[in-house]
Amino acid sequence: MNQSSVRPYRAAIYLAPSAYGKEIDSAEALSSCKEYIRDRADMKLMRIYRDKGVRVIHTPEQNGRRTPLSVSGNEAWQRLLRDTETSAIEAVVIYGARTVAPSISGLATLLREYFIPCKVRFIDFEARFDSETDDPESYLKAKTREYRSTLYRKKANR
Repeated sequence: MNQSSVRPYRAAIYLAPSAYGKEIDSAEALSSCKEYIRDRADMKLMRIYRDKGVRVIHTPEQNGRRTPLSVSGNEAWQRLLRDTETSAIEAVVIYGARTVAPSISGLATLLREYFIPCKVRFIDFEARFDSETDDPESYLKAKTREYRSTLYRKKANR
């Protein structure tokens, strides 16, 4: 098949504040993600989704067991996921993993149980990760190390 006849991925950019770690400059993040898409012939920017007031909710321990972290204020993320379900969006570009999930287990679940099986391309600009070409397990290991390092620094600064 001729390369010019291949339809580009319908891509979206998702922006949100950091759930953990270093804050993100949203203007810089948007510019970087737009440039990333613009530089690829196999992607076309269709939409930009923004969540501005995302909050990580720490639920109290129940029966001595930790409960998972959850998020509120991520309505744009929920719209983006619905748009991937209808194939309106086929590729998601984020600036950094810390803007998508409050924990690495949440990110891993999204990748392993949604994006990869549903063949939705997932790109983390900051990590230079693309689910189409890179190993998701190596990416998740690196993100786990980064997340743990952030937690250790946070505890040390208390």
